[in-house]
Amino acid sequence: MHTISWIAGQLGMAPGTVRAWEQRYGIVRPTRSGGGYRLYDDEDFETLRAMVGLVAGGMHPAQAAERVRSDRSSVGRRQGGSAGASAGLPDPAVLVEASRSFDVRAVEDCLDAAFAAAQFEYVIDVWLTAALAELGRAWADGDLDIAQEHFISAAVMRRISAAFDAGGHARGGPRVVAGLAPGAIHEIATLAFATMLRRAGVRVTYLGASLPIQSWVRSVRAIRPDAVVVGAPRTSDAQAAAEVANALREAEPSTAVYVGGAGAGADRIPDGTTLAEAANWLADALVEVPARSGVSG
Repeated sequence: MHTISWIAGQLGMAPGTVRAWEQRYGIVRPTRSGGGYRLYDDEDFETLRAMVGLVAGGMHPAQAAERVRSDRSSVGRRQGGSAGASAGLPDPAVLVEASRSFDVRAVEDCLDAAFAAAQFEYVIDVWLTAALAELGRAWADGDLDIAQEHFISAAVMRRISAAFDAGGHARGGPRVVAGLAPGAIHEIATLAFATMLRRAGVRVTYLGASLPIQSWVRSVRAIRPDAVVVGAPRTSDAQAAAEVANALREAEPSTAVYVGGAGAGADRIPDGTTLAEAANWLADALVEVPARSGVSG
């Protein structure tokens, strides 16, 4: 067993960083000595060493933690051990089955299990993406009615809304306004992205679905954010999103405007492959922007 001082010295970290990663990302669970001191085993050391390497290579700590957790789960599956189930994520098909009978308890239990098992960003980008894909296929094949699809979507939105509220309000730093283009009503990805930004320490004001262009302009003039994120979840939202971006650039040329989703064009966030990567990129980019004064989000 190793003390936190030994771990920190071997990895070139501050002990406070080790504690922060433990508490924030849950990637290690040290035991306690009789005197209450943290004690880490060899597996904890290897986990932290892997994360240090990823962060040193430029990866955001939250993403590094998810990569380490995912790799550890993959090893467990290959070895036939219990580590593969360490994330404890339910089968995405459970949501589809629960929607068939409008089983509220089953949906809530499934979402509880998912969000308790892994970090918010991982659940959204990996588990929920797969679950919604299953739901979409079932609806497209005629196995689900639109009411059943809406039933699940509403439950997911409630859960993400709770996470957005729990993200809190940063007292300083960059500010972002997020919402959806006129006519765009599928909020899950945009609200999840806004939640990830909040969790990254960005002050976020979320304006909701299908916001008219003039409402966008008035809101941005009142809030005076450092950046705006316009959600365009479907390719059919592309024109409306581009019109919002153009109107905002004309009205507030000093405000950066980004579009996210399938309808994003030239204003697309350089997001890599996941919402978390996009949120981390934007949060990091805004750190270098002097925060503007204005109405608090």
